[in-house]
Amino acid sequence: MARKMEKKSARILAFLLALIMIGSVFAYMMRSGSAEKREVEFRLDDFRSYVNWTPDGVYYMQYYNFTYLAQLEANDPMKDYVNSKLQNVLVSAVFSRAVLEITSGISQILVANYMTAIPLYFVDANMGKVYFAKEDETKYGNFTLQVRKGGIALVDQTSPVIVGYKPLVERAIDVIEGKNVSTGKETYRYLSRINGSFAYAFIMYGEPAKASFRSGNKSIVDFFFEGYRYNFINNSYEKIWALHFLGNYFFGGMNESEKNFEYYKVKNFKDGLSIAVMEDKNFTKVIEARPNILSWQISYDITE
Repeated sequence: MARKMEKKSARILAFLLALIMIGSVFAYMMRSGSAEKREVEFRLDDFRSYVNWTPDGVYYMQYYNFTYLAQLEANDPMKDYVNSKLQNVLVSAVFSRAVLEITSGISQILVANYMTAIPLYFVDANMGKVYFAKEDETKYGNFTLQVRKGGIALVDQTSPVIVGYKPLVERAIDVIEGKNVSTGKETYRYLSRINGSFAYAFIMYGEPAKASFRSGNKSIVDFFFEGYRYNFINNSYEKIWALHFLGNYFFGGMNESEKNFEYYKVKNFKDGLSIAVMEDKNFTKVIEARPNILSWQISYDITE
């Protein structure tokens, strides 16, 4: 009986620690005022350009825009949806007050997942001072890495701040200094054509995207983007899909009987990129919405 109680107490403690960790991040997000600023050598503002600092070989990337989410009502279903995803990517070894203190709030985060225990994070800390529980400092290239146990490193001379698994942080520095290949080499030409701001986005390219989109035993996609946002004019939710197709595939139209959401618009580019906007006032319908993927079929009828 005592062992059962110990296991139950351990589960409760783990749950409470998770809540504390998540709560601390949102405390960072909501901060405002005249926090002390830090000096940076390199600065990016838009998440599309964050991929230009992301080393190649990433399995997928997730983008969270806290400034955008703050515009929504507290009980908005899209906010709940994004928050549930956020809880799965924030590692307590990094995002806890005992480790990381951000004085001016977090406005956005890009998470690059390389299938390591600790991902690579690009954290927009609004140019405020960042306090990291470092145990050592080391020079890497032209930057100073703040390092702590568990293989975690942070660089605050950039905006966004780069933090995560130390080998990945070092690879990101190599990208900035032109010594490593960037994810942006394969993705920025597509991301730059996806307009507007997003509350949340998921990005995948290369072999992971090829494995996820197949027709029979054939890969048909090498780039995938899914983004969610709110249309404040129409008071409705939007989901955007952008795919770069391999071969004769594209997004086609839908008639009213084929779709279960209000608005649908597609644009196909000559280089194989297709973008679809799906919109509805019901967020559940937007989550379930899918564009219509078509293929050119060429037939020959040769008679003599």
